[in-house]
Amino acid sequence: MKKKVYEGGNIEIWEECGQFFVRYDAGAHQIALREDPITKEEASLMMSDFNKATKILFAIQKRLEETGVNPYESNINV
Repeated sequence: MKKKVYEGGNIEIWEECGQFFVRYDAGAHQIALREDPITKEEASLMMSDFNKATKILFAIQKRLEETGVNPYESNINV
């Protein structure tokens, strides 16, 4: 079962069985909720520093683009 371990700065960090996920709004002009996997280290950094959280979100979006995924399209239904 997933449990929320952090909420702040318009992001949520969830943990399930030792894996971490970040939920955030990736839309520029519309709401596009995403949930993407992150490392434990990324989760820790995101929870400790808003500026680092922003940089990590940009890195996630770049990783997604490099794999052919549209990082600005929702991948969850809430």
